[in-house]
Amino acid sequence: MPLKLNALSPDPLEQLRFMHASLEHLSDLVVVTDAGKGREPHIVYVNQAVVNLTGYTREELIGRNPRLFQGPDTCRQAVKRIGAALNRLEPVREELLNYTCDGRAYWVDIYITPLVDSSGEVTHFVSTQTDITVRKQTEQDLMLFRHTIDQSLSSVIITDRQGRITYVNRGFEVNSGYTAEEVKGRTPGFRAWAPKSAAQKQDFWACLNSGRTWRGEFVNRHKDGRRVIKRAVVSPVRHEEGQITHFLSVEQDVTAEKEAQEQLEFLAYHDAVTALPNRRLLENHVSAALEAPDNGYHYALVLTDLDDFKRINDAHSHSFGDAVLQRVARRLEACLEGSHECAAHLGGDEFSLFLRVPFENRQALLRARIQSIQNDLVRPMRVERQMLSISACSGVAWVPEHGRDFTAAQFSADLAMHHAKQAGKGTFAFFEPRIGEVVQQRVRLEEALRNAILRDELSIAIQSQYSPSGRLSGGEVLVRWLVGPDGVPVSPGAFIPVAESSGLIKPLTLLVLDKALAVIRQMMQRGIHIPLSVNFSTDLFRDEELINGVLELLAEAGVPAELLVLEITESLFIDTHSDVLDNMGRLMEAGLKFSLDDFGTGYSNLAYLKKMHLSELKIDKSFVDNLPGDDDNRAIVRSILSIARQLKLRVVAEGVETHSQADFLAAHGCDLLQGFLLHKPEPADSWLIELENCFSEKKCHKGVDPSVGAT
Repeated sequence: MPLKLNALSPDPLEQLRFMHASLEHLSDLVVVTDAGKGREPHIVYVNQAVVNLTGYTREELIGRNPRLFQGPDTCRQAVKRIGAALNRLEPVREELLNYTCDGRAYWVDIYITPLVDSSGEVTHFVSTQTDITVRKQTEQDLMLFRHTIDQSLSSVIITDRQGRITYVNRGFEVNSGYTAEEVKGRTPGFRAWAPKSAAQKQDFWACLNSGRTWRGEFVNRHKDGRRVIKRAVVSPVRHEEGQITHFLSVEQDVTAEKEAQEQLEFLAYHDAVTALPNRRLLENHVSAALEAPDNGYHYALVLTDLDDFKRINDAHSHSFGDAVLQRVARRLEACLEGSHECAAHLGGDEFSLFLRVPFENRQALLRARIQSIQNDLVRPMRVERQMLSISACSGVAWVPEHGRDFTAAQFSADLAMHHAKQAGKGTFAFFEPRIGEVVQQRVRLEEALRNAILRDELSIAIQSQYSPSGRLSGGEVLVRWLVGPDGVPVSPGAFIPVAESSGLIKPLTLLVLDKALAVIRQMMQRGIHIPLSVNFSTDLFRDEELINGVLELLAEAGVPAELLVLEITESLFIDTHSDVLDNMGRLMEAGLKFSLDDFGTGYSNLAYLKKMHLSELKIDKSFVDNLPGDDDNRAIVRSILSIARQLKLRVVAEGVETHSQADFLAAHGCDLLQGFLLHKPEPADSWLIELENCFSEKKCHKGVDPSVGAT
């Protein structure tokens, strides 16, 4: 409603003084403008509050348009609404951003009403303004604060004094899956993964009600059912008088951090491939058992090493090998009987079992149990659509009888395991003091062999090979090791396995090849051209560096490559790794020939005979024995000779010790004969001298009658 001037006293002058004095003492700003009458209104009066706030003098303001208070950020829409209301001669109220004379912004809650005279005509507009700058700043700060909280990735929860939720931010909604409407009025504990105990609740509220901040972790349930871990800080909120009115909780999702920490802790004590306990956890398990003996029971530490796992791994892939290890791990886990026992993966193809056995009849009980475990391991398993069977060798040590700590017990079990390996695949052995002596001897033998290779103390002997007509047509190179000033021989059956298991087979093979090439070169200087055969370990075909070494030796020797034959074993047939065939191909392209030694005793596969780069088969001595009287051996030898003829391979029979054996083999088309009947191995120097005499006198024939023994 427009304002009307009412007489406050009979005296108009007194009335004006009273009004002026009242307006001057108001804290609100008062601005009076004329009605404009066809033009924009102009200021006719401002009170002292306007002068104080804006910095303008009355003289600077009187006669000016009130728009001078407006600035660049004044809301244009609010100004338009004010103008439209005044044009309709209606009161109007807005919140407006104005500016002082020096450009400082301030907010006012402005109320403008038309002023009419006694005749009802609008003569002025009266603007009453309240400074709301502080309130607007508080609102803006609150809005910024709330916006910041809503943008936070953390969950923010405000509850009342009774713990009921009054506010949650956007982060809470995203992290929990619940909307603000779904949780208001509820207590935050409704999300708990599991109920808290009465003691936990009491400690929590005692902390908050005492005015202290609570810090800790909650395990909550997401709306979709997931388990989430929250690290929270809950603080009391006080009003001006210091009384607690609300509680503020800020939560951070640390699920990923906790899972990563749990994974790191798991990996610290478990194997990454099999998920079994590792050596560290096994050691803790053994130590705990030693510290707290279990009356009536004894413990045994079992070390288990898989047979031929390296070949399986190399022949397929590491992922295939890992899958095999995982299958083995599950089978070993299934053999455990209670929490006192433990299965561990120590790395590579080595596993360990820590078993508890009743004291009475312990040896027999443990033996039966380990045999059962061995039988379970050898059962066929399917890996990547392939069926395979894998065996293992194990060593057993009683704890603490064979070791009063983990290291000592493991050493004893390891000695027993290596002893078991000497007996063959799929075997196990209990530790005995004598085993340690055997192993120590083996260690000393390995060290002596290493030094012998470095000092070039090994030599070669050669055993001649003859054609059925008796002509000397080749020879096999055999390594010899004589120890000490008296030249005591060390059996190849003793040191060759040590060389293969220790890696010394590589330098040993290169040494023998070098000596064999030197003999071939000396034969050529005497005008003699017959091939020599050298044994070549299967594992060496995976060693590209060694293949390069063989080719370098051949080039340095300057002899025709076809005069050197490498004897390989059938164990190569289970190794389908492409590098093996590639390296064999490189040697064949250089002119080297391959002889398959001990044919028929191992992994014979006719398909591989065509695939491998072979030029010769050797019939094992076990098939030559008892010829021609043994029916089975006769049938086997005939089959080998027939296969060889079909594949155009030369055949050498080794271990020929009787005339009847030689006659039978000659009669059935065997190409070369080798054995004590014809020639015993002799040192290379002596063999060369005999060979030179033989060829110079043309007496290089052994009489063999091919008609004898032909059946």
